[in-house]
Amino acid sequence: MTRNRMLARMIVTQLRLRFLMALVALTLLCGVLVLIFFVEWHRRGDTFALALGALFTFFASVITAMVTLTYLHVSRRSLAAAEAAIALQREQWQARITVQPRFWMGVHPDTTDRFARRPLTITYRRDRPGNGDHYYDSIAWPQMVVDVWNDGERSFRVAGYRLWVRDEEHLAIERPLSGFVVPPNELRSFPVTPELVALTVRQRQFQERYERPPCEESALGLRLLYSDWRQDNRSTPDDFYLVLCPPLAKELCIQRIERNV
Repeated sequence: MTRNRMLARMIVTQLRLRFLMALVALTLLCGVLVLIFFVEWHRRGDTFALALGALFTFFASVITAMVTLTYLHVSRRSLAAAEAAIALQREQWQARITVQPRFWMGVHPDTTDRFARRPLTITYRRDRPGNGDHYYDSIAWPQMVVDVWNDGERSFRVAGYRLWVRDEEHLAIERPLSGFVVPPNELRSFPVTPELVALTVRQRQFQERYERPPCEESALGLRLLYSDWRQDNRSTPDDFYLVLCPPLAKELCIQRIERNV
């Protein structure tokens, strides 16, 4: 009795109700057709029975073909749904393990211990208009840093960065970074103040004294070179910032203007 109940429960749970109803209806139809065949055979003889049997065979072939086509259609839809589910899981898995560094550049607050340094005081030569004389002026540069955020589930290493003046590719500064690893869901920063000072004066080397004033407005590009578990020496999209210096601005400031994807 227990085996019969388990078998009935397995049949009901494994097979759909519509399939069971169709199976019962097909069984009843076959029984009715067999009964009709025997009755007509005894009434009308062998010739009519052969013709009726051929007709039933044709109907059986048609039903078999319809069932086969329906099975193929259902199997195709199920396979398409399974492939879509697998593709979605693959995209989710790749999104979780793919490294996409997020970074931005700006003035770092003085409350951070690592970058709590005094502003860099840089001296520039300025010419007096008209008489050809010159004088030296100073600008206090706050500490500029690049913050790198890792929102993935794998660490990546920033191998270096590149800073350049927009539309002047020959004015570029590249620096390597040693041991700069960003763990998952953490923020790391590195300073770029000397490079920004040099580029605003249209030079590649940092100095504390220049014989020309900084450009009042400079569009600078920033790109990170990083490595993850799949590939080395990958580059991020270019990020551009506008650096405004006095007298165009009351104090030195930096603004993000756009990013190339």
